Amino acid sequence: MTSIVYCANICLIMKTISKNLVKNENVVFVVTRRGRRIEETNYKTQPEALYRADCLYSTLKEWDPGDLDKINIVKTSRPYKIF
Repeated sequence: MTSIVYCANICLIMKTISKNLVKNENVVFVVTRRGRRIEETNYKTQPEALYRADCLYSTLKEWDPGDLDKINIVKTSRPYKIF
């Protein structure tokens, strides 16, 4: 139950950015930190990406609190354009 409340809190701080959206193409979500991908994985739904961003947030909270506000989710049709 705590993680759901925590996830709701991270949703308030995190931005979802739309980039390279093309009509009639599949949309995916990519988790980024400082504008760069954190991994190769593309998420099909926003809740999946939020869960991964929440895990990253927890790790950064312990190891690098200065980057907590630099986590974003990018909604895109062309994930290979996000490095």
